[in-house]
Amino acid sequence: MAVGEYKNVLKYPSEDECLVRRLGSAVIASWAGLPDDVRDKLMVEARAAWDREFHVPHLNDRLESLVRRRRS
Repeated sequence: MAVGEYKNVLKYPSEDECLVRRLGSAVIASWAGLPDDVRDKLMVEARAAWDREFHVPHLNDRLESLVRRRRS
């Protein structure tokens, strides 16, 4: 997917950032119980998500590492 190609980007005001983090935390806490297709969809969404921190080095590896740590 090319930059700017993603159409359903969730942009949120800074005052909602704590809510987005909490929802993300809830998803990670529930990760082990989610079906594989849902996990795959969430990873696609996470890779394409808008964030104020535009460039995150090694994003894919870091996302995978985060959910792997939760599974163990």
